[in-house]
Amino acid sequence: QLSRPLLNGAPKAKLHSGIVSAVADMQSPAPVHVPGFREAPWEIIPLEDILYCERVVGQKAHFNLHVHQHDSNLGNLITLELSADEKGVMDAWVDMLQKKLLEQRRTSAEAPPAKGGLALLMQWAEWFQFPVKFFVSMTIPDMDDPKQQHLYPVAFTMSMVWLAVFAFCVVKACDGIHTDFGISDDILGFTVAAAGTSFPNVFSGMCVARQGKTSMAVANALGANVQNVFLALALPWTIQSFGLVGGPFPMRVDNLLPAVIECAITLAPVVLVYLCCGCSMPRWSGGLFLLTYAIYVVFALGQQVTKCPIWPLSCQA
Repeated sequence: QLSRPLLNGAPKAKLHSGIVSAVADMQSPAPVHVPGFREAPWEIIPLEDILYCERVVGQKAHFNLHVHQHDSNLGNLITLELSADEKGVMDAWVDMLQKKLLEQRRTSAEAPPAKGGLALLMQWAEWFQFPVKFFVSMTIPDMDDPKQQHLYPVAFTMSMVWLAVFAFCVVKACDGIHTDFGISDDILGFTVAAAGTSFPNVFSGMCVARQGKTSMAVANALGANVQNVFLALALPWTIQSFGLVGGPFPMRVDNLLPAVIECAITLAPVVLVYLCCGCSMPRWSGGLFLLTYAIYVVFALGQQVTKCPIWPLSCQA
């Protein structure tokens, strides 16, 4: 562990604004003799958790430390901004950190572990994912890089563009499956297409939930459905009505009422859990929602296979 490398020498330094100031030869007083040292809030950061450190351009007594944080509400990567009153202090910290990081990278001399079948399978999966990852990484700025965080509007816009491209690919794939295998469009719609277009919401919800932002995760799930109704459906209908057709156009929709009733029934557990648990989502609610979705899929498949909108009840009069 790297804990205050400048606090290991003879008394030749003084304390400036909570930061130990040392001379160029990295000599400093013993920690116990520094006034207020024991009472000051400080933390030991394991050296293996430090990813890299960098000097700030244009600031002589300031540098950033990028650390991998475990089980934190701040995310996996946090940036610590450190400053000193004297440039020599910062240079000593940066030089020592870089030296220790280089030494750490040279200490792993063990042979790499043998790869199992799952690891080899993941290599094939990564090979197929490379084209997508390449174009996405080239067009979307990395928000984990502090130097690119000011490009967040570009990252957001390009993310939406790629989501639209991938959603179009999922829909075209469903059309091909329907043509080649004769599977109903309705079945493909609430299984393959729904799952494929909802995975981004699932992953984004998981990311913000792991960061402790549960309110954002719930708002993301509910807001996605609102967007599907009032934007994903309204926008193409508006373009079709005003731009292409120039008025109303017929659209064949069968058995819409049972689908609306089913949506309301599947939403009921969410509202009940939220109201009965003090406006919160307990851990077991995730399993309940998965069970509700599984029941919905079973009922929807039964209705499509039997052509009966009130399945499992009989449609024979």
